[in-house]
Amino acid sequence: MMDFASFIQDNTVLRPHQIEAKAKIFEAWTKYDSVMLQMPTGTGKTYLFTSLINDIINTYKFAHKDIKILIVAHRTELLDQISSTLNKFGIAHGFIQGTREQYLWKRVQVGSIMSLLTDKNYYNVCRQKFDYIIVDEAHHSLADTYIRLFGLFPNAKKLGVTATPWRLNHESFLSLYQYLIVSPQISWFINNNLLSDFDYVSIKQDSEVQRLVDKSEVVNTGEFSNVDLDNTFNNQRIRSKLYESYLQFANGRKGIIYAINKRHAAKIAELYSSHGVKAMAIDCDTPRDVRQEMISAFKSGEISVLVNVDIFTEGFDCPDVNFIQLARPTKSLSLYLQQVGRGLRIVEGKQKTIILDNVGLYNYFGLPDANRKWQYHFVGHEDVEHESRSPQDNDSFGMADFDFEESKFNEDNEQMVVVRGATSSTTDSVQEQKETCVIQEVSLCDYYLIIGHSKRFKIYPFIKKRGKATDSVGNCVFEYDEATRKVEFTEETKQNQQELEGNIKLQSIITFAAMLANIKVADIVNINNLQKMSDSEKKSSESIFDVFVMISKIYQRDRLSK
Repeated sequence: MMDFASFIQDNTVLRPHQIEAKAKIFEAWTKYDSVMLQMPTGTGKTYLFTSLINDIINTYKFAHKDIKILIVAHRTELLDQISSTLNKFGIAHGFIQGTREQYLWKRVQVGSIMSLLTDKNYYNVCRQKFDYIIVDEAHHSLADTYIRLFGLFPNAKKLGVTATPWRLNHESFLSLYQYLIVSPQISWFINNNLLSDFDYVSIKQDSEVQRLVDKSEVVNTGEFSNVDLDNTFNNQRIRSKLYESYLQFANGRKGIIYAINKRHAAKIAELYSSHGVKAMAIDCDTPRDVRQEMISAFKSGEISVLVNVDIFTEGFDCPDVNFIQLARPTKSLSLYLQQVGRGLRIVEGKQKTIILDNVGLYNYFGLPDANRKWQYHFVGHEDVEHESRSPQDNDSFGMADFDFEESKFNEDNEQMVVVRGATSSTTDSVQEQKETCVIQEVSLCDYYLIIGHSKRFKIYPFIKKRGKATDSVGNCVFEYDEATRKVEFTEETKQNQQELEGNIKLQSIITFAAMLANIKVADIVNINNLQKMSDSEKKSSESIFDVFVMISKIYQRDRLSK
């Protein structure tokens, strides 16, 4: 076994966050055979693992040892992207995919998961005795084909890379991966100019379209029924709303629209084209050569809008995309982030990306850069959809409460509202949504789920059976609203103690959390001590929500160190 601490690392083409991630992978491989890396869309996952492969090859070459590496993906576009990056690094490689000519003698193979285990390739794949297996878009890797592949090479070191370690059925990844490496949040990449900032415009919670989304049929996979979505949303009236919002907020911009199916995409492209917009529809059935021509035309600017069906969710790289339009409802957090992520890549001269959410995904998942607790999704916690704003919880955060059977709607309710930033292309000002605070989630010591923000939040207990969290939470045990009872911790310990007096529920929750996190209650009311223990930025005051966040940090850090 190679000593990963001694691997020769060439980081000349990597950014600091990629260098750090690569070092963590090598470190994790000293303890685990199979690890997963989470990095947001557009932050250079392909470059990172290609650099990792380059280091492995050079290290083994120096040690005069042979090595076999397999890179796996599930779509042609991803395989082509990987091959292109390998070529940039000067890494010779073969393909195991479809009818492509195979060069199995090359130490690096790029394989399609659909081709690897076919009758044609099974024997040759087994003979390779791969030492390393890297899986791109690894949130798909719980499929049976990946499980079989991993089983063929039990001694291989494995790495899965994904932006979203999340499954629609909330299945744990621990059956394939032993450890998750988490990158900084999307907000960090935006603040460091590594991803594009964005403006976000959405339908209202009390709009007719949102009501229709909420009532849409869900199939046994947990996703919306495409047939039902097509019947509901593929009509002239709702499609016209798509164009109206494009005209108001993104007119003249280059962008991608996500449609429900081929027929829906074709109708949208037809509508935009009728208004002089250079728009074309594309899907997985579009012939490969035609698809490549359309993509080239889009990248060169000959086409300004591509209306697609499940094509540009993963692996598509066109940094100058500066608007994304969501016209397809989904229950999948992964799909949502993959879609909006296509618009967050940076390029010189690019300003903010406009995200037009015509199906209310913000109302389910929050903003793209909301803080997400990927560790919980990785292990399969079902109720940690932390930015989720499900319809049944609307009243929890001051959103409009409406009757699903109500058929009368104001025209005003059908207007798009600005959730973040955005300036109208056609008017001097636009209506701002009243509630602009980002919904966050904090899992406090695996016992409490805190949903909300510093001004308003609720605390729910995880329901436990045999000491483990189930797939549900209990009734709200504490509700905080700054407007009615402001609790803010300052540097004055006595004042903080007084803030808690008379609030039995809050005292009980804090005392219980302190016990589990092995923190003295006296240290919690002493904001200076709490900030030091949680490695938080020094501030003169903290909201009670921020206090819970710090307690959670301390607990999680302590638990991971054990």
